This record gives sequence, C-alpha cells and structure tokens, in this order.
Amino acid sequence: MYKMRCGFFLYIALMLLSACAMGPRNLQINAEVDALAANDVQGKRRFVILPANKDIKPQDLQFMEFKGYVEKALLNRGFVKAEQMQDGDAVLFLDYGTGEPQIRQYSYEVPIMNNFGYYPYYRSYRYYPSMAYGYTQHIETYTVFKRHLTLEAYDMAAYLLQKPPVQLWKVSVQSQGQSNDLRLIFPYMVAAMQPYLAANTGHKVAVPVDETDLLLKDIVMNNPHRLPAASPAPQP
Repeated sequence: MYKMRCGFFLYIALMLLSACAMGPRNLQINAEVDALAANDVQGKRRFVILPANKDIKPQDLQFMEFKGYVEKALLNRGFVKAEQMQDGDAVLFLDYGTGEPQIRQYSYEVPIMNNFGYYPYYRSYRYYPSMAYGYTQHIETYTVFKRHLTLEAYDMAAYLLQKPPVQLWKVSVQSQGQSNDLRLIFPYMVAAMQPYLAANTGHKVAVPVDETDLLLKDIVMNNPHRLPAASPAPQP
C-alpha cells in the first residue's frame, strides 16, 4: 500500500513539473534546402530580382517585402544589387507560396482515474485507494501546411536578348508546419537558404532555424522593404 501511494504521488509530481516546464516556446522551422549550380557561376554576382509568377507585379507590396529579405541574404553572400537590368549579369526569379491544408492525426493514452485521482476498491469493508486502473486512447487532429520558396538565377545577357534561357543556379526551400502565415515564415526560409546561394548541396539538406538565430534577426532587421506592424488601437 505504501509503495502504491508513493508511486501515485510521484506520478502527480512529475505531471506538475512537466506542466511548469511548458512555457512559451521559440518559433522554429525545420527547412529542407536543395541547391544546384553550374560550374561557371561565381563571376556573375550583379543581380536583379523579378517575380517568377507572371500574375505578381514587381511593385506588389508583398513581393517587395519578400524580395527585401532575399536581397539581404544575397548581399551577405557577396552579391551586388544592380539598379538597372542592363547593369546586371544575373536575373533572379523569386517564387513562393503555401500548399493546401492537410489534416493529420496522432493518438496517445492517458490513465483512467476518478475525480480524486484514485481508483477506490473495497475489501473486507476497508477502503484501499489505488492508482490508475487502465488507460484510454485519445485522438487529436491538427492541420499542416507546406511552405515553399524557390530562387532561380539565369544569365542576364541571354535574357535581355531573348535567347534560350541559361540557368546559372537554383535554390529550393521547403518546410511544413501548422502556420500558413507566409509573412511570418518566409524570413526563416531565407535564413535557411542563405549559406547555399549559388552552391551545390548534392542532396536535400535539413536546416533548423528558430527565432533566436542571429542570421534571421539580421535578415529581418535590415530589410528596407519590410512593412512596419500596425500600431495598437488606442484604448477608449
């Protein structure tokens, strides 16, 4: 009996400690980066970024904000922004988006107890409190979104002369999570992409990025096109 009571109170103590430890967690994404590059791309460092989607205009506010994050990552890697198309030697096409929501499920078991945390039973008119007498299965449902970012570089001279496109390099970033807020997630994917610009990974590379990442903060804080957050409404 003493061992059973000790075991029960140890279980309760562990549950309380676990609940106390569950504070606000840092936002983190686990990105997959896949990069390919031709052999002779290092000399083409002056770039202009255009939207890959023909329905998006270069002056669209969201595109300008996202382009600013990518430009900062490129500058960090030694690229140079060209003010005019004819001044560049690489034209970069930026694509991004989120997929359709996907429903996922997971199951877990919890012990069955009465309202007092005991399973009481009686023997010879005496009361014996006990621990859980079984388990019940719970099923939780949640929604997952796939987020993607692609940056493709092409030779500017061939592009301006409307010749067949000459691809220089390409970087693809994918992540999935419960948020479809692309404005929130996009800088994380850019931070994951930066080390592999104009590089060749050989295969997909897993890159975790959380909100304490110094590179992420640098990309976010130094984006001249980042729109400021709305001021809180004044209290009546």
